[in-house]
Amino acid sequence: MSIKNAQIRYNDTGTPIAEAFGDVYFSNDNGLEETRYVFLTHNDLPGRWRLLHNDDVFTVMETGFGTGLNFLACWQALNALHDNEQCGPGHVHFISIEKYPLSKKDLQQALNNWPELTGLSHQLLQQYPDLTPGCHRLTFTTDYGVIRLDLYFGDVQGVLPDVSCPPQGMVDAWFLDGFAPSKNPDMWSDSLYAQMVRLARVGCTFATFTAAGAVRRGLQQAGFTVKKCPGFGSKREMLAGKLAEKPQTDIIKPWYYRYASPQKRIAVIGAGLAGANLCYALCRHGYKVTLYTQHIAGDASGNAQGGFYPQLHAEGNTRSHFMAQAFGYAARLYQQLAQQHDFAHQFCGVLQLGFHAKEQARLEKLAEKGHWPDSLVHPVSAVETSELAGLPLPYPGLFIPQGGWIHPHGLIEALLASCGEHLQVQTEKVLSQLSQGSSNEWQLHWQDGSTDHEACVVLAGGARSMAWDVLSPLPLRPVRGQVEAIPSQPPLTALRTVLCHKGYLTPAFAGQHALGSTYVKNDLSTAYRQSEEQQNLQVQQKALTDCDWIHQLKSQQQGRAAIRLGTPDHLPLAGAVPDFEAQRLAYAQLRKGHKDCHYPLAEDIPGLFVLCGLGSRGLCTAPILAEVLACQLSGKPMPLDGTTLAALSPNRFLIRELMRQPG
Repeated sequence: MSIKNAQIRYNDTGTPIAEAFGDVYFSNDNGLEETRYVFLTHNDLPGRWRLLHNDDVFTVMETGFGTGLNFLACWQALNALHDNEQCGPGHVHFISIEKYPLSKKDLQQALNNWPELTGLSHQLLQQYPDLTPGCHRLTFTTDYGVIRLDLYFGDVQGVLPDVSCPPQGMVDAWFLDGFAPSKNPDMWSDSLYAQMVRLARVGCTFATFTAAGAVRRGLQQAGFTVKKCPGFGSKREMLAGKLAEKPQTDIIKPWYYRYASPQKRIAVIGAGLAGANLCYALCRHGYKVTLYTQHIAGDASGNAQGGFYPQLHAEGNTRSHFMAQAFGYAARLYQQLAQQHDFAHQFCGVLQLGFHAKEQARLEKLAEKGHWPDSLVHPVSAVETSELAGLPLPYPGLFIPQGGWIHPHGLIEALLASCGEHLQVQTEKVLSQLSQGSSNEWQLHWQDGSTDHEACVVLAGGARSMAWDVLSPLPLRPVRGQVEAIPSQPPLTALRTVLCHKGYLTPAFAGQHALGSTYVKNDLSTAYRQSEEQQNLQVQQKALTDCDWIHQLKSQQQGRAAIRLGTPDHLPLAGAVPDFEAQRLAYAQLRKGHKDCHYPLAEDIPGLFVLCGLGSRGLCTAPILAEVLACQLSGKPMPLDGTTLAALSPNRFLIRELMRQPG
C-alpha cells in the first residue's frame, strides 16, 4: 500500500480544509484552544500527569494526526508542568494514525497559525518522516527526558488491529479526532470502538469533538461510559467518557506474544552495531546496562566504512516496509547523535546504478510501482548520476538522498559514550559457556576462567552467536565478506556519493575508499585473500565497464574480511530466546487451524534475549531493532506493527515448520 499526501486548501481564516472530506482540520475560531478544551481538559490532562511515578508510561492514542496540533499541544502542556515542577517523573507516549498525511510544506503552513508553538513545530518538521506505511517513531529530547511520538501512516481500520498490545492494554487516553462522522463515516465504526477497548487500560478516558448519536451508542456498546459535555465555540455538544471495566480479549497469535521483564539491569554481550545500539536504547529507557565484549567494534562492525541505505524492492512487502521504517529511524537517530558526538560519516546519498539492461528494468519497476516516495528514493538519468557522483557514469539509476556512509567504529563509540553512567563496559570477555542456575540467574563463563552472574542477558554477538548452544536451534547462516581499502587516486578522488551495483564503492575516508564485498556462505575464515581482492576489482570493472576510470583502480591488499550472520528469510532476529521444546509441544496442532485463543502464550527461556542475524544491514536495522527490544523488556509501546514484529520473532522458523507439517 502506498501513502498519499492529503490534498488541502485554505479558507479565508487560514484554516486548512481536506478536499477529500470537505472538513476543516481545526476550528476557525481557535484551533489550539479547541484542542486544549476538547482533548486535554476532557481527558483530565495534564492533571493526571502530575500523578505519574518513575516507571509509569502514560499513553495517548489519536485517530487522525492531521496538522499535529493535538500532539504539540500535549507537548507544550507537558513542558509547562515540568517548568513549574508540577509533573510526576513518569513518561508520556503519544501514538497517532493518519491515512492522508500532510506534506511537509502544508504542515508548516498550517502550524504557522500558532507562533507560540514554533519551537516545537520546528522539531516536528525536522523529523517528519517519509510517506511509507507503518509506524514511524520520532524521539524528541527535552531537558527532562524524551518525548516519543509513534506516527502510523495508514487507514485506521487496518492499523489498529495490528498494533501490538499486552492483555491489560496500554492506552490511557483516546483523542478521537477524525473528520466528522457525517463526512468520514468509514472511520467511525464498531470495529474502531472494539479496538479502542482492546488497546485501552482500565480507567482509560476518551474525548471527541462530535456528539453524533451513532458514535455515542457505539462507544457505549463497546464498554465505555459516555457523557455529553458542552462543545467548544459554536459547537453545542461533544462527548467524553471512560472505560471502567475491561472485558477479556483474545491474544492475537499467542505464539508471537512478547513478555516484558521485571529486571532493571540488563547484560548485553557483544559490542558491534547491534550491541552498541542496544546499550544506547536501553539506557535511554532508564536501564542500567553492563556490556561484555572482547573488544569494541570488532568482527563485522570493524570495517572502516559502511554503506548506509535501505534495501528496497518493487513490491511493498513486509521486508521492504521494515527496511524503509528502519532506515528512517536510523537516519533520525544518527543525525541527532552527530550533533552531540563526532564520528566520521557523510550523508552524501547513495546511487543504485542501472549498469545493464536487466538492472535498469528492475530499478525502473521499483520506481514505477509507486510504493516509495521521492524523498526516500527517486529515478535519475545518466546525466544526473554523473553530476551527483562527480565522476562520468553513463548509467541511469535510483538516488537515495538520505543515505551515505558511516565509520562503524566511530558510531559505536559515540553510541556508548551517550550512555553515560548508565553503562558499564567490560572488555577482554569472550563467552565460552552460558548456563542457568537454580534461581534462574544466568552464569556467564568466560574464556579467562572467570564467571559473572546476571538476571537478564541479551545475546548480540554477531557471528559469535554460532558458538552458543542455547541458540543452536536457530537457522543462523554465516557469510564471509571481504572489503578492499583502495588508496584514493585520481580521478576517484572526485567521487562524492556512494555507488552501488553488484558491489559498492564509497567516497574517500582517511585517504582510502571502501570497495566490496565478497559473499561466501558458511566460510568462517577471516584471513585476507588475494583471490577475493581480484574478485572485488573484477566485479567493479565488469559492472562499470563503460567507465574508463574504473579500469585504472589499483588495490594494495589492504582490505579486511569478516563474518556476517544472516537468516534464511534475510530478516534479523530480535526478541526472547524461545523454549523450543515447550513451544514445539504447545503448537504441535497449528496445522489444524484452530482459533488463536485455543493456544497458550509462547513459552520462552526466562531472562534470555537475542539480537542478531543483521547480515550486511546492521547500520540500517540495528537502531530500530534495539528500540524494539528495549520496549519489549520495559513493556512500553512497540515501535513496529504486529505483522513486522512477528516477522522478526526468533521463533518464526519453528512456527512456520509446525504450520507446514502434514496432517
